[in-house]
Amino acid sequence: MSRGNFRLDHLMVGFCAGGFSSYVILFTRNIVEESVYTLAIFNFLFVSLVFPLKGTLVSKLLLLLMGDIVGWLWNFVFFMLKLAITGVFFDTLYVVLSPFLNLIWVVPFWSISLTVLANSKRKGE
Repeated sequence: MSRGNFRLDHLMVGFCAGGFSSYVILFTRNIVEESVYTLAIFNFLFVSLVFPLKGTLVSKLLLLLMGDIVGWLWNFVFFMLKLAITGVFFDTLYVVLSPFLNLIWVVPFWSISLTVLANSKRKGE
């Protein structure tokens, strides 16, 4: 089911996997609210931008799973830092800087994923 370079079957499987992982993250106990939003947005963007590209479905699913794990760990570490350092100033700073701190892992992970898929395409040629 491919249409030129657009992989519709990978995209459908990716949205199902991204939705499932977002659902699991949403209903996990003791998870930070910011990480739920970040990971749901990451899953949607990752699936819609990476899954239509050439590459194996297994590698795309593994990259999505690794991205969710990295994102959860990143948010968990920063939440523990927030709990360790108390004060109104730091809480305000955490709320303001949280989206920018999440960009620190989202953008490089997406770039690395594109590199992995490009390398797998070159090995196939």
